[in-house]
Amino acid sequence: MVPPCSSFPWKNTDDPCESGLFQANTAASGGFDHTFTWVALLTAVGLVAAAVYRWRDKRAKLLEKDYVVLDKVVVELDTLQSLAATHADLDGLKRELSLVRQAQKRFPKIPFGAVVATIEAYQTTVLSTECAKRLTKRISDKKSVTEALELSRQQGAKIADIRVAINSAQRVIDRRLRR
Repeated sequence: MVPPCSSFPWKNTDDPCESGLFQANTAASGGFDHTFTWVALLTAVGLVAAAVYRWRDKRAKLLEKDYVVLDKVVVELDTLQSLAATHADLDGLKRELSLVRQAQKRFPKIPFGAVVATIEAYQTTVLSTECAKRLTKRISDKKSVTEALELSRQQGAKIADIRVAINSAQRVIDRRLRR
């Protein structure tokens, strides 16, 4: 008859269950060859390295897409730069702005927030539809011309601010892609 294991092996060294438990562990581990453990270790390290590189590749692809979005914003700004923009002219910029906001959520450490803030500040300087209509009807009205010129100057300044923000974000992306 075998006595019951009533205590932990490390507390009671006279317990006959202790030897049975440790014999089973040593017998199972004694049958493995050292080369098998090295192969298993190298395989595990290889799998971890592959997972890390796969994760980096996914992030790099996302960063490249966000870089292209910033380039599209610059193209939209080039078209807006040549005119006094109204709300109707901002459709393309609004689409790109939503993509930049998504990039901001994906990569909070990259200064996409500055790009979003400057684009939103630019949107506040666009001409109203009423002002644009008044300009086309009566060019002699000094008040509407002065207002339009002031808003156009502000638009130009905001476009320059947006480009600075885009350049800083693209520099950060370039640095991350080079790693």
